[in-house]
Amino acid sequence: MALGENKKFYVGLLSVAAKIQKNPFQFMLAVWLVMCCGACNKFFTFPMPWIAGQSRCKKEIYNPPFEMNPITSGQYTYTPDAWLQVKSNCTEIAEVFTFVTEKFTLTTANLVFFGITKAIFNFTVGVASDIFGRKWAVVIGWAISLPMPFMVLYANSWWTVAAANIFLGIQQALVWSATIFIMIDYLGQEHSGTAVGINETIGYTAIAVVTEIAAAILDVQHPRRENYYVVIGIIASSVLISTFLLKESKPIAVEEESEITGRSKENIEQSKETSLVWPSGRSSKVEVARSAFIYTSFINMSLVSICFAGLMVNFITGFVWGLFAKWMKDGQADRWKPLSKEVIANIVLCYGLFKGVLQFVFGFIGDRYGRKYIIIFGQLFNVLGLVVFIGTGLDEKDPRVGFFFGSIFLGFGTAMMYANNLAAVCDHSDPSWRSSALGAYR
Repeated sequence: MALGENKKFYVGLLSVAAKIQKNPFQFMLAVWLVMCCGACNKFFTFPMPWIAGQSRCKKEIYNPPFEMNPITSGQYTYTPDAWLQVKSNCTEIAEVFTFVTEKFTLTTANLVFFGITKAIFNFTVGVASDIFGRKWAVVIGWAISLPMPFMVLYANSWWTVAAANIFLGIQQALVWSATIFIMIDYLGQEHSGTAVGINETIGYTAIAVVTEIAAAILDVQHPRRENYYVVIGIIASSVLISTFLLKESKPIAVEEESEITGRSKENIEQSKETSLVWPSGRSSKVEVARSAFIYTSFINMSLVSICFAGLMVNFITGFVWGLFAKWMKDGQADRWKPLSKEVIANIVLCYGLFKGVLQFVFGFIGDRYGRKYIIIFGQLFNVLGLVVFIGTGLDEKDPRVGFFFGSIFLGFGTAMMYANNLAAVCDHSDPSWRSSALGAYR
């Protein structure tokens, strides 16, 4: 149940407004930074399906329309099982890395690099934010991402482009996670669902809107240009803003825990270890960060369930949509032709708008009425969305309507779950190690 449960909506809204008014500039700065983080993500990732793909001039044919005769070379005789088809007077698209045989695992390697890196650094930033504070996690996150647009602009191989997504994973983990911690600090634990909802609504609405902009400025003949110039501008300006204008919010979390527990601020700040007491009575000293990870991932069954639900959400957000975009761009053999970049952008927009705009609504409702059933029904909507999307793509000759409905269901379900999953973690943790618990979840 939400810590700040109060069924009067207007009381909750007034309380949230009062919290924001204590630090309006810093709160809005966090809003701006998460918006930039979302925009940077979409400008960087949207052109990826066009940067690498099947060669236009060469293709392996496994069932050629003629019989392949045995070939003798020295003392060996063999029959080829494939043939290389080469088009005459054909020119490859400029700045696109092509493969004679396009393997799905190759052209989606960027998703794997991004996902693994983001998962590792989500936990790292949680622990670091509890120990060193939130501000420098934001600054480092923006600064460390400076190389990634240049790696794409000047890449000589697809693997350089794919590796650039490692820096994107670090940036998204550090910056986006830290802005969540900051906004929860300012609104307090009782409004954690609302804080996460505002953060995610701003971030994913920005992603949804930028999808249209990224598609509009994308030149499919030269996909490694305009979008990445914009990324450079976003990163450079965000480094300056977070360095010189953003203030540290960790003292607010310490003060909140002091008020809740009655402990002194000095005692909270100096507490680096906790004790595990065994049945024999023997106790073991464990670092708070390590115990927060163990408690969140293995001990508290409510948190374990939330982590599994979060795994589903992050799988859809980070991996499934990357595969869907690639699928829509390539088409389904013998069923439907590749969709245009505008149609793909509109389908992704449907998902992003529902996911973005509704997270604040469901986060606020979760603070008032509890989160359990919102999360359960969100999971059901996600399953329905996946079934509609995949079923339509495999069976229909024109999958566009099904894709739009599938994306809406996925957006709706993800919006119900995302903010309430994170807020539920806050309900089960203390402000002094809240970021570590959130990092373990994320």
